[in-house]
Amino acid sequence: MKIRLLGFALLCGAAFGVRADAERERIAGERVIVNAKLLEQERECSTRFIVAACVERARTDHREVLKKLRQQELQLDEGRRRAVAEARRKTIADKAQAQQARASDPAPDAPRVRVRRAAAAVDRVDPDAAPQLPGDKGSGASRGEVAQRNQEKFEARRRELQAHREAVERHNAQRVASGKVAAPLPPAGASAPR
Repeated sequence: MKIRLLGFALLCGAAFGVRADAERERIAGERVIVNAKLLEQERECSTRFIVAACVERARTDHREVLKKLRQQELQLDEGRRRAVAEARRKTIADKAQAQQARASDPAPDAPRVRVRRAAAAVDRVDPDAAPQLPGDKGSGASRGEVAQRNQEKFEARRRELQAHREAVERHNAQRVASGKVAAPLPPAGASAPR
């Protein structure tokens, strides 16, 4: 889809560009001719008795012709800008339409994805946790059991940390006694290395 849109934009730009390039070459050729004509007129004016008025008239004519050529160039530039803007607007509209179509079409894999996500969520569930049924508001016994297990785990971990802290303190006392520098103690709430 994007390739077709890009091709369309390039084709429009190329068609306009070929015509515009030919026009630009024509304008550049006319500009060269007008400049040469001005030089010729200035040379001719230098042979006349009243040179200044003749040169001024030739330069005024030259400016008028250059002004017309510049207007033609500006029209070409505006046409090119419009063609590019139109191609860009069409590309954006087509992208938005394609995006809308993708959003409105249900994904064929959606049920499988939901099943896989649900299976992954079940795998992450704590096996020690008490099962809770969808309609169950939670019985006091199952919540109480979970809370008790969590409290026991917390207490066991706290005892491990206290034992580790005491081991580090003993080790530091031995190092100080032997004349070595003591290792720093972990902060009171820090966990022990595993």
